[in-house]
Amino acid sequence: MRIGAFLMGMGGAAAAAAGIAIYLGFSGWAVAGLAAATLLIAQMLYLGLILLMVREEKARRSSPDHPASPSDGLLPIGKSQQSGL
Repeated sequence: MRIGAFLMGMGGAAAAAAGIAIYLGFSGWAVAGLAAATLLIAQMLYLGLILLMVREEKARRSSPDHPASPSDGLLPIGKSQQSGL
């Protein structure tokens, strides 16, 4: 997710929360508090998403299908990469 899309969504959610709070007749401080809480919750959810993606990527990179041995990158004697053997 791109940061611009996240910021637009976070601002939209805060504006929606403020609009609903105004419609329900909350005071100005309550509206501001609900908007700030919405922004804080959105940031925490985004941070959680990033941490989840980092954990999945780390697990994907650290556990290959087969364990790598130190000699995997070496060519056998007498065979070249160009011969296709």
